[in-house]
Amino acid sequence: MAANDILYGLYSRLYAQRSVLSTAPQLTVDITQYNVQNFPVTLVEKESAAIASYLCSVKDINTCEVKDILRIVQQNYNDQPFWKDIILDYMEYKLKQQEETIYKRNVELLKETTRVLNEIRQEENRRKELVRTFGDQINAQHFHIDAYKLMSCYFIMYRKDAKKAYDTLISNPAYFSPIITTDSSGHSILTPEAAKEENAKIAKFLKGLKI
Repeated sequence: MAANDILYGLYSRLYAQRSVLSTAPQLTVDITQYNVQNFPVTLVEKESAAIASYLCSVKDINTCEVKDILRIVQQNYNDQPFWKDIILDYMEYKLKQQEETIYKRNVELLKETTRVLNEIRQEENRRKELVRTFGDQINAQHFHIDAYKLMSCYFIMYRKDAKKAYDTLISNPAYFSPIITTDSSGHSILTPEAAKEENAKIAKFLKGLKI
């Protein structure tokens, strides 16, 4: 049973017995004019709490420990089932309300977490597409460099420091991916000086690419 269902039923029973509550806090909501979907929850809860507090002889039942209220009920209402149920139902309502609040917060947290994860996935997919797109353009120039590693490492730094990443890319791309100076057999294909020139050529190309 939902918290509001409990509260509506509790107040309805109290309202039916309002004539015997002459010295208790007043019930001002004609609950018979409402149903569980449209009754004024805040006011009904306030007045129900006032009655429950009155029955337990406490200032505010909402600030009391459950065990203390149970002790009061056992001491004073074991032979008065109607009032005993009123107090216990109010406590059940508050516990159910807390449970529903926690559930709603968890649902909201889950939705927010899902949203953030989706944004991360979308950003990662976009990054992969950019790596592929620019990597293809670099590879088309037949440079001696792993173009996809170059762009992948560039975008990793870009997320942390965009200016530093771009400045490094157009001045020293080998920082992100070393110039390939040997072939698959280990034979030298570029001298150290040629590797420096290759790095400079790649940097010039990347600057013109406007990444």
